[in-house]
Amino acid sequence: MKDKTLMIRLTSFDKKQLKQEAERRGMTPSELLRSLIARFPLPKDS
Repeated sequence: MKDKTLMIRLTSFDKKQLKQEAERRGMTPSELLRSLIARFPLPKDS
């Protein structure tokens, strides 16, 4: 369940790139960012 919001600041160029790449993949920008985050290594236990 998605219940958290993250606000980030992007340049107009970065926002355009994100939107174009998401559209190219048939995703929303949020879906694209979540898919990239899912590739990160799992956090190590502290």
